[in-house]
Amino acid sequence: MRPVANSFRQRLAPLLLVLASTLLTLLVLEAAVRVLRRGEGGGKEAAEILHYTEYDPILGWSKMPGSRVAYRRREYTVEVAINGHGLRDPERGYEAPPGTTRILALGDSFIEGYTVPLAQTATQVLESSLGGGGCAAQVINGGTAGYSNDQELLFYQTEGHRYAPRIVVLFFYYNDVVYNDRQEFFGAPKPVFEMGEGWLCVHRLPVKEPSSPGPPEPAVEDEERSGSALVDWVRERLWYGAPEAHDRLARLGLWRPMPRLPTRMELRVYERRSVEEIEDAWAKTAAILAAADREARSRGARFLVVHVPSRLEIDDRTWRLSRHLYGWDEAGWDRRRVAQRLKEVGARSGIPVLDLTEALRRASEGDPKPYFTYDGHWSRVGHRVAAEEVQRFIAGHGWLEGCAQPAIAVNAGR
Repeated sequence: MRPVANSFRQRLAPLLLVLASTLLTLLVLEAAVRVLRRGEGGGKEAAEILHYTEYDPILGWSKMPGSRVAYRRREYTVEVAINGHGLRDPERGYEAPPGTTRILALGDSFIEGYTVPLAQTATQVLESSLGGGGCAAQVINGGTAGYSNDQELLFYQTEGHRYAPRIVVLFFYYNDVVYNDRQEFFGAPKPVFEMGEGWLCVHRLPVKEPSSPGPPEPAVEDEERSGSALVDWVRERLWYGAPEAHDRLARLGLWRPMPRLPTRMELRVYERRSVEEIEDAWAKTAAILAAADREARSRGARFLVVHVPSRLEIDDRTWRLSRHLYGWDEAGWDRRRVAQRLKEVGARSGIPVLDLTEALRRASEGDPKPYFTYDGHWSRVGHRVAAEEVQRFIAGHGWLEGCAQPAIAVNAGR
């Protein structure tokens, strides 16, 4: 019996060694992930926007002059400071310095840029690049998180025009379409235009005061947590990068399978078939953009619309994840549809449209990526690409009047 027992122990010893080594490796990885994630901020539950915005009777909400807040998210920690005029911008007066060309950027959180330090925002990168090329220019950051095109138009009419910009650039995001036709943004009251005989008028002013203190942010869809940082790390990467593999492992009981979510109305702008509510919203969107173009031209400014693609429009993995979560099929859904329709709107109204899709897609082949993984907004790379493309457009079209045409600073903002 002793030789048999010895033989068994000899065969068992390597197996135990492998198991012990594997367990040790897992423990080391668990500890490493915990250390790495210790410095990460939370998700959107901190609702930082509530600490520097206030009720605005015309715009719904606006940023409080002189306020500041720190965003501590899992992928970035950024301090947002608001200047004396209520913009996330350097301190500057309404009157431009002599010989200085001004550009006004209108947009939502992508342009406010709370995901990156101020110097890395698209507006500041563009300003620095123009200045480095010998062009005295200031790029005013008129972006406010949560705004849609109707609020951007009203901001220009009431405040933005006071900076006397010679170029007005409106950055367009897919959810603008639906929210241009709604009186609230995730429960926060906002203005809405009514259409009549080709003209727009604001439905009701002042905007209704909110019952809660400001515009909330959409809830994060992926909120599952286990007791293991390593398991969560693996699950999250499969969630965003390989949803089919995520669900195969879910069947083994490691975590819950991915949910099948109902498609929110704002996402139906990617649907190929005609949806009445979406068509109505596009009609109002076209009218708002045309009104913004008329407003700019009446003040002697040029007007440009820039299409900001959502991450699913430029990243194949995000597109697969979206299709998996919402049950979309290729026949019924088209991630290029928003950009195509926006260009059609521009062509009908004579408004130039700059599409950032291909430039951001090229940038996504490198590292770091132009979009954050969990947040979905631009990283510093995304802001840099946007600044480069806008500079290339306005320089190429001769819009920098009275200013030497600068060379394109390809690496600006790195």
